[in-house]
Amino acid sequence: MADTQVIAALRQLVPRDVPGVGKVRIGGVGDGGYVLLDRLAPQQVVMSFGVGPTVTFDAEMAERGHDILLFDHTVDELPQEHHRFRWFRQGVAGVSNPAADLFSLADHMEKLPPGTIDPILKMDVEGAEWASLAATPRHALRRFAQIVLEFHTMLALHQPAFNAMAVAALNALSSDFAVVHVHANNWGGMGFVGGLVMPETIEVTYARRDLFATVASQTFYPTAHDTPNCAERADFDLWFYPFHPGGADLAITAGVAIPD
Repeated sequence: MADTQVIAALRQLVPRDVPGVGKVRIGGVGDGGYVLLDRLAPQQVVMSFGVGPTVTFDAEMAERGHDILLFDHTVDELPQEHHRFRWFRQGVAGVSNPAADLFSLADHMEKLPPGTIDPILKMDVEGAEWASLAATPRHALRRFAQIVLEFHTMLALHQPAFNAMAVAALNALSSDFAVVHVHANNWGGMGFVGGLVMPETIEVTYARRDLFATVASQTFYPTAHDTPNCAERADFDLWFYPFHPGGADLAITAGVAIPD
């Protein structure tokens, strides 16, 4: 039987479909590309946490007319420049620590231009996403229209301390957002957690519920929008709980509730 603590986290990751709204892959094939709902307006500012070796997502969004605020305290320069880029050599954390160039997401959001409406959040911060999201006030988080991020260390969900932080982060997102796309990063492995198969790292797209009407998922992942992060390896099929169609029914059978 699956561990109830693990289920408490994974039940928040049951995807939903968005009728009448297509999807678009932004960024390059492989690592650096993410899938968003294809309802984007140039005035939506992008907050992008985690630069790494590529900024193909950010560059394509900039070419679409979006201003991009980039954040990473682990690199000395951007791998690519664009006139719509504004880079901060700062990281994100649950609690601000200016001496370490780390700031909470809410504090970073004060850098958004005045009057910004429905910004986009992209986050790939190698595990710092959990504490950062768990600590973000609901009123701040719900300013975003869409959120695309990587969740790391999924195979640690059976560990009580990590599970508590993960559930807090996932609950914070589920309050106002629905999962509308999932993809496994195949640079990591697959394993078991709480008796359930799970990728080590997953890419998840969230959409704010008051902006997008969703229905139960009929989608099998990966989709035509997805490509393997590592081209030399096959993509991981997410044909299991909580990602495949019927995931919500399985959760109900297990005695847990799924947000509408």
